[in-house]
Amino acid sequence: LTPFPGTEDSETVEIEVKAYRRVIKRKRYKPTCRCGTLPGIVTAPPPPKLIPKGLLGISVWVTILLDKFLLVRPTYRLLSDLKTHGLELAQGTVTDGLQALAPLFVPLYEALIDQNLQEDRWHADETRRLVFATVEGKVGYRWYLWVFRSPSTVVYKLDESRSSQVPEAHFGLLREGILSVDRYSSYKALAKKSHIILAFCWSHVRRDFLGIACDWPQHIGCRLLD
Repeated sequence: LTPFPGTEDSETVEIEVKAYRRVIKRKRYKPTCRCGTLPGIVTAPPPPKLIPKGLLGISVWVTILLDKFLLVRPTYRLLSDLKTHGLELAQGTVTDGLQALAPLFVPLYEALIDQNLQEDRWHADETRRLVFATVEGKVGYRWYLWVFRSPSTVVYKLDESRSSQVPEAHFGLLREGILSVDRYSSYKALAKKSHIILAFCWSHVRRDFLGIACDWPQHIGCRLLD
């Protein structure tokens, strides 16, 4: 056989993800004079870090934040996954780091709320959520995660209360618009005090018709004909 010009090519998609340590070496210098104004050893300052004196780089925190808040995966599962890539982290290190990063997102969160309130169409709902924090005067760990969705934003609020004070605090009493909700009493109380109009969820209204059909099957045919 003799070589023929060109090659026969084929492709295979692979994934290779590895954790690695980046070592930054800074040269050290010592003064050659005897002026006494310089320290014994001079070196460049270390590069800035997202968390001062933290070992984890920005790429690690990006991975943690996306996995936790975009993919909604529990932290311990992420840590188990990272072990397969050669990175073993303590859960306490991640938890403490997330608490340190939280203040950085406050301006973004406030901007989302401002944008949310500038619109006039929303969906709202709430669900219970366990928060293992001790609050004076509160019995148990049951909190509530509220969501307020507009056409362009989604705002979450975690509160120990399920009262109407939470949506009232979010919207205020002078806001105008249409709020799509279930028939929970807190939203009805909000509508009585503000200019917001409630649009009840059709899925919840449908349950009433299904309830009638199940409770009075002998009458449902006549009612439908009427």
